[in-house]
Amino acid sequence: MTSAMVEVLRKTPEMPQNLTNAVNGAREDGDVFLVGMTDDDAMAMGEMCQWYIKSDPATGELTDKAKLFSSIIDAIDDSQVG
Repeated sequence: MTSAMVEVLRKTPEMPQNLTNAVNGAREDGDVFLVGMTDDDAMAMGEMCQWYIKSDPATGELTDKAKLFSSIIDAIDDSQVG
């Protein structure tokens, strides 16, 4: 995950403790952060992120915050391939 992704997750008040622990334990690896999660945690993280994916009513486009949460879901999906 990028630093922006980790930061938005750290500011998410409704995040369960197990996911908070995973995000707080993220370790920097070059220009990304590696977040260790079980498959169940990854599923829960993806479901939680979906709550925050909203469009701007005026434009119909995703808000900047929504784009971050969508990117987190993509990162989770990409990490589980293979």
